[in-house]
Amino acid sequence: MLRKIKINYYVRGVVMFTEKMEKKYHTMSIGQRKIADFIKDNLADTVYMNAKEISDKVGISESGVVRFATFLGYKGFKEMQKGMQEEFKIKQSIFDRFEEALNLEDENMTDTMRVYNLTLKNLNDTVRNIPDETYEKAIEMINSARRIGVIGTRVAVAPALTLQVLLNQLVEDVELLTPNFDTSFDTLQTWGEEDLLIGFSFMKAKNFSYDMLSFGKEKGCKIISICDNYRNSIADLGDIVFPVSSESAFVSFVPTMLVIDTLLFKISREAGSDKKARLKEFDSIIKRFVRHN
Repeated sequence: MLRKIKINYYVRGVVMFTEKMEKKYHTMSIGQRKIADFIKDNLADTVYMNAKEISDKVGISESGVVRFATFLGYKGFKEMQKGMQEEFKIKQSIFDRFEEALNLEDENMTDTMRVYNLTLKNLNDTVRNIPDETYEKAIEMINSARRIGVIGTRVAVAPALTLQVLLNQLVEDVELLTPNFDTSFDTLQTWGEEDLLIGFSFMKAKNFSYDMLSFGKEKGCKIISICDNYRNSIADLGDIVFPVSSESAFVSFVPTMLVIDTLLFKISREAGSDKKARLKEFDSIIKRFVRHN
């Protein structure tokens, strides 16, 4: 029997220190990335360290640590340290208890329960990291776009195809762009500021999705990046970023599908007469050609 876990994990109005750090990771220098990596991997210890102690551990000057704080938007190191301590307290009081409740390391737990619990954790992290404002901005971009291209490669093709098929039932001109089509880059040749690209990627290395989004950005397209974290190569290209937690033996798509479902649900709720008419038309097409689906 599945255990019911009730944890209040929402912390409204709190911008996490690590979230600020992750969002700016792609623009950091090599030295700043060393500091960011050290703090993220040792948050429980660094919350009580001063700038000199962190600099000694990382091998960066003390002034470099102070500049790192101002780079993140803090007035100085003390304000950054306060932000680190606040996040640590929140994680200790909420997220650590959540992980303890999941009991991921229980030797008596079945593999199914391990995957189930890890999926719950991924969903929890994804919901916490994506505010409603991000969805609202994305929907505004989708509704105002002249054309929409949905991009994915390798395992990311699956969620890209899902979004393209379902979104195409609500808005016009939604096209799937994958490496299997040699004309994908040619397609973007005539695209520009009125068009939108939605890219999926779960690989840190630059790949087809990165190249397509980069080319689209050069053409002036608006970009929504859906990826596993802010360190993903496509995160830096996005006007809007959806960081989904996909921790698994391979890649967990459940949190990504949550994002897709939420976007489609919100668009459907706001559907005007044009979208409703489009849905009715699709319904008649499906009924007519049901044997092909």
